[in-house]
Amino acid sequence: MADPTIENARAVLNAAQRVIILSHERPDGDAVGSLLALTLSLERAGKDVVPILLEGVPSRFRFLPGADKVTADIPSDCDLVVFVDASDLERTGFPVATLPRQPDINIDHHPTNTNYAEINIVNDKASATTEILYDVFPGLGLEIDADVAANLMTGLITDTIGFRTDSVTPRTLMIASELIELGAPMAEIYSRTLNQRSFVSAQYWGKGLSRLERENSILWTSLTLEDRKAVGYPGSDDADLVNLLATIEGIQVVMVFIEQIDGKVKVSWRSRPGVDVAAIAFSFGGGGHKQAAGATIEGDMQVIQERVLTATRESISPSPEERA
Repeated sequence: MADPTIENARAVLNAAQRVIILSHERPDGDAVGSLLALTLSLERAGKDVVPILLEGVPSRFRFLPGADKVTADIPSDCDLVVFVDASDLERTGFPVATLPRQPDINIDHHPTNTNYAEINIVNDKASATTEILYDVFPGLGLEIDADVAANLMTGLITDTIGFRTDSVTPRTLMIASELIELGAPMAEIYSRTLNQRSFVSAQYWGKGLSRLERENSILWTSLTLEDRKAVGYPGSDDADLVNLLATIEGIQVVMVFIEQIDGKVKVSWRSRPGVDVAAIAFSFGGGGHKQAAGATIEGDMQVIQERVLTATRESISPSPEERA
């Protein structure tokens, strides 16, 4: 990232007093961690900050410092609008017209980012948006204390699934080490964000596992509104079922189709290196990373499954077992 970009961002941040920060709907650990890390660091710098998430902070991230500050209400006025970990304007889930002003700063690591703000700090080589924040905080004149470090670590751990993705570099691990020195409780964050699941989540997984399907190296399942209601699952996501399925050997692509209340279906993809599911997701109006992507598609579950399966089949090469 060019220094003038960081200098411009620092100038507008210094000039602003009231800042609102948004991230994407159905937020993951990188979205929450980025949002809270930037919120706390700006507050330490004397700013009035309003962190916003459409559905609030998911329960498994509510232990993070600053989680109680998040609201779903967009203020009618502010000096600056910042987006973190959101590849495009629509990813927040809020109608664009509800924003008090156009986006001033966009900080993200998704390769499908559309550079929609006045100032775009985008690095698709970073393992997480929190990795970018760690790198640019000094240039922005922002400090990292133990609470900020905990949130930055959360983004690193969750977006790399515990440092297991091919986006992890020596730089990523060095940042993690430095965050531990700053006070981030890595073991606790790892346990609470990746390992712990509620009983209801396990029941919800059971619904999806019961209808698991496989075609050669493609694996998929679905979760319905009735499934969610039957077990009392409070979210509109898959409770990370897609990451569990991605551990099954012999699979190149995993998909989970999650029925939404508004006549839409959320599709989550995971893949092995060599299969770019971000490109597939982008063709359906979504985005993400080469090995982890998503899209929300309007229509009937069965019809959407067929469309997505067809597109996915066309995007992968046969495995050695399939060619034999």
